[in-house]
Amino acid sequence: MSEVLEPVVELGSAVDTVNALAITNPVREALVKDLGPIAGRIATYQVRADALVVTNEGEAIEAAALCHEIAKDIKAVKGHDVLAKIKNGLHKAHRQFTGLENCFIDPLAAIGKGTKGKLIAYQQKVEAEAKAEERRLQAIEDERTRKEKAALEKRAASLKTLEKKEEALAAAAAVTSHTVAVQAPKAGVMMQKRWAVKSVNLAAFLQACIADGNLLGYVTIDMNKLARAKSANTMLTIPGVEFHQKVV
Repeated sequence: MSEVLEPVVELGSAVDTVNALAITNPVREALVKDLGPIAGRIATYQVRADALVVTNEGEAIEAAALCHEIAKDIKAVKGHDVLAKIKNGLHKAHRQFTGLENCFIDPLAAIGKGTKGKLIAYQQKVEAEAKAEERRLQAIEDERTRKEKAALEKRAASLKTLEKKEEALAAAAAVTSHTVAVQAPKAGVMMQKRWAVKSVNLAAFLQACIADGNLLGYVTIDMNKLARAKSANTMLTIPGVEFHQKVV
């Protein structure tokens, strides 16, 4: 019984979290008081940055001062206590509602998957049976055709006139088997057949890439991982990889 009620309990908890996030007037006033001046400075910073041309030491000092001012405001926004509490609350609410969603989806999906698995097993069974029956009936049809052809050919051999022999042989050549098809019953649920990669022999695949450049489209190089490796070992060199150092 508790498993059935769990989503309802989670729903109540998530709603309580959202209700607790109600932003009151004092909170709004605190945000406007602290962050409003910074919002007003953004346009000023942009004008100053656009006008900056760093060609000498004085202009470099001016640019550095602007960077420091901007960094100070960024730190103030990131470290704002009220804003941080609201963000944390929203993050908690997001986690709770995601968890609530999973309370419904996970058991439903598991039940559906299990049921569909039984349908797939049934479908595979009846398809295998249909194929076996198809092969059996096709063998009977092929044997009937063989006997009929053999009988006509035997009759042709016993005939005296050439014209009648040719007619009988033509009749024998015209005898063909009908293709037998047996349809398996459908399970009533949409099913798809997809190819999946079972395993990859990396060495063999890379050798194939050398021989066929088209296969390189299936290879992904992790640039960030390579950059981190170079940062950890500045002496690192890798054939085919060119590193360059950026200043940020």
